[in-house]
Amino acid sequence: SLIMFLKKELTEYNRYQAFAVHMAISLVIFFILLVCITQYWYPGILFDTGNGWKAIGIIAGIDLILGPLLTFIVFNNNKNSLKLDLSIIAIIQVAALIYGCWTIYSSRPVAIAFAHKSFITIYANSHEGPAVKALTKKYKTVELYYDFSEAKGDYFPQIKALKSYSEFAEQVINTKSFYSHKKNKNTLIQVDPLSSKNRYLVIDNDTGAISGFKHVKNISEITY
Repeated sequence: SLIMFLKKELTEYNRYQAFAVHMAISLVIFFILLVCITQYWYPGILFDTGNGWKAIGIIAGIDLILGPLLTFIVFNNNKNSLKLDLSIIAIIQVAALIYGCWTIYSSRPVAIAFAHKSFITIYANSHEGPAVKALTKKYKTVELYYDFSEAKGDYFPQIKALKSYSEFAEQVINTKSFYSHKKNKNTLIQVDPLSSKNRYLVIDNDTGAISGFKHVKNISEITY
């Protein structure tokens, strides 16, 4: 059984068995972190706008590749220093995993906001991040709208001007700009145009609701 297999002494394993055990343990950790990323740190539409796949790739690289691969390379059941070697590998993997998780968590997206002509992603490590996070709890949504009529002065963005997106959905539908393109029953509006050129949110033309995310390589794909 698996339990009996795991209870074996280190010297009873060969290189491939040690790799398999390390990979099995790493998979359990990976799936726990996968739930954290998809359900809590990058929930819903924020997974796409905040590059959630990149976050998963970082965790997979550390947890599923770095640790098990090092074990496979150094494992030799005839070595006197085997326990020390494996302990060092465990320390390296745990340290890298903690750093990776902290980086992902601290730079996670906390909201998206329609601001004037396009959507912007607001991150936890930005100056406005903590206040925006509190605002999403108040509105019970990560989808916001920047109401310029409520903004005072030259500073942008101003937290007080951020409102619940659903209240202004119809205005978003009727906004025409270089960043907005009609396609069938939907409107595609660009996300973070200053940092990327092919990422769009899909807006339902009837309700103005955000219904999805789309990568578009060629602008002709989304025009009339």
